[in-house]
Amino acid sequence: MLKEVLSVYCIERKDDDSQWRRELCFKTEFKAFVSARTKSMATLGTYRVVNSSWANQVVAEVNGLELVKKNKNRI
Repeated sequence: MLKEVLSVYCIERKDDDSQWRRELCFKTEFKAFVSARTKSMATLGTYRVVNSSWANQVVAEVNGLELVKKNKNRI
């Protein structure tokens, strides 16, 4: 019988000392990305999504300050 491998996607926040701190984990990459993007826009911080099943491979990185600048330029 084959065993199903479940991926876990975690979001990490970049602190002032440039260290990554793990905050939350999700079963899907989409939920992790949406949470990281929401948090980054709320705090203007940098967040990333890592796949903990693949030796913490970085899947996405989001910078809240850059997102806010892009949204202001659209108006």
